[in-house]
Amino acid sequence: MSVDQQSYTQFSRAISLLVFLFGALSAGAIISGDELGRVNLIHYILLFCLLPLLSLIAMLTNTTGFAATKHHIVNLLIAIPIWPRAWLDDLQTLKHHNVFDVWLRFVSQLVGLSFSLGCLVAFLLVLLFSDISFVWRSTLLDAQHIYPFLKALAWPWQFIPGAQPLEATLVASQELRFSQTSNTAIDYGSWWAFLFTAQVVYALIPRLIGTLWANLSLSKALKKNAQAVQTPAPLVNQVPVSVNLEPIEALRPDVSPYNLVCWLALDPAMVEQASLGFGKPEHIYQAGFHGDDEEAAIADELTQVVLVAAWEPPLGELKDFLDHGKGIIMPLDFKGTTWQPIAPHYLDEWRRFAQAQKNWSIFVDKELK
Repeated sequence: MSVDQQSYTQFSRAISLLVFLFGALSAGAIISGDELGRVNLIHYILLFCLLPLLSLIAMLTNTTGFAATKHHIVNLLIAIPIWPRAWLDDLQTLKHHNVFDVWLRFVSQLVGLSFSLGCLVAFLLVLLFSDISFVWRSTLLDAQHIYPFLKALAWPWQFIPGAQPLEATLVASQELRFSQTSNTAIDYGSWWAFLFTAQVVYALIPRLIGTLWANLSLSKALKKNAQAVQTPAPLVNQVPVSVNLEPIEALRPDVSPYNLVCWLALDPAMVEQASLGFGKPEHIYQAGFHGDDEEAAIADELTQVVLVAAWEPPLGELKDFLDHGKGIIMPLDFKGTTWQPIAPHYLDEWRRFAQAQKNWSIFVDKELK
């Protein structure tokens, strides 16, 4: 089956909307300033102009692959337990067709673009309805140090005189503790054109270009996948492929003493229910996308019962973890706080995975209802 656009479009839009709102709220909170309406000019430049640019550069130089990076922003967003199960199932289709990493790169660019758009919208709305003064503070630096940096920053739009930093305005915008007077002849609001243009040039435009480029790459990958489905390899003289499935433990294995490893986000009460038949675990470790206890679990040599989400396909990170231990893999399916029966195709995927894992077997607790 080929990958349909529904496999990623809804999820991409939902994630981008979430990040847009976060960008708008964070920028709005910062640009609202203190009780006197003062906004730190240097902080705003660093957070909403240079930081998006640096994050883009870091992403472009990433050669390890996004799918293997659990702390990547998109993987963290996917791990939030608010998404419909159908959307998560669609992602499994992308993984099955080896398009997931390409989709992640596209969504990463879309997230950056949405964040910058949210910041820009909040910037304009706050300026429209509030009286903001842009100031800066430094114990070690003065205007002569900062002005060359701002001038260099504004070089790409030097043909827009109204958006250029002025040294006189910079000097007047410095806020000193011992200053008792303010120069009312200086228009402190004149910084808005410079900051707006800086956001467009250093945050919005690069991310827009990156999003278009990533979307083109995704379209090519999907087209290649569709062509592969339409023109399957000839079946002449092909030997049928045998499917190896790990048998499911019929009886609950005796693993005591053991450690419980949660490779999924699960309510504490449900964790207790899932482990009830094995007895009380020595330790409970949170691992995978939802925890950072892998090293502690690996260092502990006790038998492990690893709880996994049945609908999530087993990835390389889990395999690497299992290579260091032994025990039981226990797939779980639930909706909210209610246990659900595991769909056969999910279970077959985990049985196929466990077949290649030494010292590990599959157990399904049919008493969880």
